[in-house]
Amino acid sequence: MRTFFSYPILAFLALLLLEVSLPYKVWSQSEAKGSIDMQTFYDDLSPYGTWLQYPGYGQVWHPDMVGDFRPYLTNGHWDYTPEGWFWSSNYDWGWAPFHYGRWIYDNYYGWLWVPGFEWSPAWVTWGDYGDYYAWAPLMPGVNIGYPYDTYRPAALYWNVVGRNHIYDRDVHNFVESRPWEDNHYRQIHILGNYGRSSGQGHYYATGPDRKEVEQHAQKQVTPMAVHPVDRPNAVKQTKNTLHVYRPQVIRPQPKVYRVPENIAPVHDQTEHRPISGQEQRQNLDRLPQRKPMVIKDQGRTASGGRPVKKKN
Repeated sequence: MRTFFSYPILAFLALLLLEVSLPYKVWSQSEAKGSIDMQTFYDDLSPYGTWLQYPGYGQVWHPDMVGDFRPYLTNGHWDYTPEGWFWSSNYDWGWAPFHYGRWIYDNYYGWLWVPGFEWSPAWVTWGDYGDYYAWAPLMPGVNIGYPYDTYRPAALYWNVVGRNHIYDRDVHNFVESRPWEDNHYRQIHILGNYGRSSGQGHYYATGPDRKEVEQHAQKQVTPMAVHPVDRPNAVKQTKNTLHVYRPQVIRPQPKVYRVPENIAPVHDQTEHRPISGQEQRQNLDRLPQRKPMVIKDQGRTASGGRPVKKKN
């Protein structure tokens, strides 16, 4: 007796066989808890930074930091979870910019966060080279609908530490100096381990193998369970559990933002111009503030904005 399969079933089986045979690992992700709109990002992050209307990317956020800030390096550490390596930030606002959206570096304004809708343990690309592990924040435009193992960011985006320090709580103290990245970043091998987000099924890099890290760090790596919570102030760590705020995101605009006069997003190392954080902060402060124009009868917000009047 012959058995016939429908085209949808055959397509599903073909996709399943394809993922099994792919040269990279793909992990699934647990479900999110609750939902927010983009206004939550704007309101929650405004006390900690400045919103800009950035050409090509829309509303972006600059953290008000003192000293040399680097995303996925400053004031945090890596924890291992069943969903991949998770960036545990010590900032009150860390639940959003390190788990949604992308980062860009602008010569005039420094590091800028571009909001996004999908959650992951960290939106980075992972690599290794010799005795080092490396990771870099993803820029907007990286196609996360597929594994992005061919994506190679500019040298200044990379953070590089010895393999034996990747699991240290003070990992920032062991990062290699910038000349290392400038000289060796093209030799970094991109790791092909990926997970799938619970929303749109997008790919994210999960990082190095736990057993391999244990071997290099010469200590046990404790897998942390991810437990969703319903508000940012409930984010915490208890024993072997990370209580994580990871709602689904649906969309408005910040109440106050600025419009850059000059933009210089860095895509390639040749575009990088060293500039102090103080000067970047001054560049931001010189920009005029604006508010969105609300068209009440149509129930929407227009683009462009209006200047904010200064109080006498």
